[in-house]
Amino acid sequence: MSTFQGLEIAKTGLFVSQKALEVTGHNIANANTPGYTRQVVDMASIAPPTTFGMYDQWGKAIGEGVKIVDIRQIRDRFLDNQYRRENKFLGEWETKAEVLSAIENIFNEPSSSGITAVLNDFFNSLQELSKNPESLTVRAEVRERAIALADTFNTVYQHLYDKLNELNSTIQSRIAEINSYAERISRLNGEIYRFELSGQVANDLRDQRNLLVDQLSKLVNITTYEDANGNFRIDIGGQALVSGTTAFTMSMDKDGKVIWDLTGSPVNPSSGVLKGLLDMRYGDGTDGVKGVPYYMEQWNKLAYNIAKVINEVHSQGYGLDGSTGNLLFGGFDTSLPYNKDLPYAQLIKVNSTILASDGLLKIAAAKDSKALPGDNRNALELIALRDKPLDGLDKATFDDFARSLIANLGVDAEQANVMEKNQEVMVKQIDLNRQSISGVSLDEEMTNMLKYQKSYAACARVITAMDELIDTIINRMGLVGR
Repeated sequence: MSTFQGLEIAKTGLFVSQKALEVTGHNIANANTPGYTRQVVDMASIAPPTTFGMYDQWGKAIGEGVKIVDIRQIRDRFLDNQYRRENKFLGEWETKAEVLSAIENIFNEPSSSGITAVLNDFFNSLQELSKNPESLTVRAEVRERAIALADTFNTVYQHLYDKLNELNSTIQSRIAEINSYAERISRLNGEIYRFELSGQVANDLRDQRNLLVDQLSKLVNITTYEDANGNFRIDIGGQALVSGTTAFTMSMDKDGKVIWDLTGSPVNPSSGVLKGLLDMRYGDGTDGVKGVPYYMEQWNKLAYNIAKVINEVHSQGYGLDGSTGNLLFGGFDTSLPYNKDLPYAQLIKVNSTILASDGLLKIAAAKDSKALPGDNRNALELIALRDKPLDGLDKATFDDFARSLIANLGVDAEQANVMEKNQEVMVKQIDLNRQSISGVSLDEEMTNMLKYQKSYAACARVITAMDELIDTIINRMGLVGR
């Protein structure tokens, strides 16, 4: 090995140690940067030349120092895919738990203003009417309890309807968010492609893209892959959302369906926040998916059947003024069959005849006009409706149907909460596993910094030693005898 070759070897060590120190500093600087992946310098020795005659006087070849092979990210793609796979389920169950919790708050059970309490108050007032059918005070109580019952149906229905509109807005907002992620990822794809044309690896740009993909994975189910040419693609159910530098957007059409803007075909997410929102917006009980429409339809069914059977009995009785055929509830024709497209809970109200100035006299407690004013037989028949199984309520009574509805809602909400917590734990654990591999450890980086610093100093010392050797050869050899 020549003296100048020694200088060259030390120089490569100097430059590589400096680059390693720079990468270590970059890691430390980004220790708290979201989505940042730890980078390492891959080094390799420079092989000795194989040209004939390039050996030292002992016939032994010596390497030419060290070189940087790559500056790569420490990242586990399996954990990345696992995180995104579980993150989409977390997004779905979080959304469902939030919406179902809101529905529970709307029904407000158990409470003094919930449907079971209001129904109980209404039938209790009828019980008092049967004891004192000629009392106007008791009749006024019956009318007020009927008004409270109708108001409860109206209020709950309106809140559910408002929740439906809120879901429409939220779905549009989430679609816009997904489109925004797609646009940003496609732009990063272009930047990464242009940067890597030079043979470099755009580690930091790739970190930004991976962070966006992680965030997108919570909104909708996605699959990602990168081909041999570096083209990065994101699919939703086999349809490209991002392909290289092209983003394919989606929107909501006039019928409320989520469609691809380019083809007009429907987007059918299988999980993620968007899936949860769509289930809660359109779930009518089909295939076990129960969203706001399901609870609205059940609420309408209860309102219709209460009005129908009470009107049937009430219209056959007689008021204090001897009138008959009066309906207690109005807002819709209870003689017509149930129509699931009508908002009975929104329409139900106390009949205007009962609300009139002489309406108290028309509350039908008597079964026979000749037995007035003390006849209470019709009031007793109204009370008996409370425990009567109804075909329109799947052979359930008013109370049983209402309790079953609230109980089913509670079960659905509890399941969503449990699934959300399970997914949250799973996603957190996977992310901790990712961070243990990809995250920056300041202790480890400080150790690397000292290692590369010592290496740099040692290489510099080799150069100093070589310089002394050259100085000896040039300035001191051959001086004897002058």
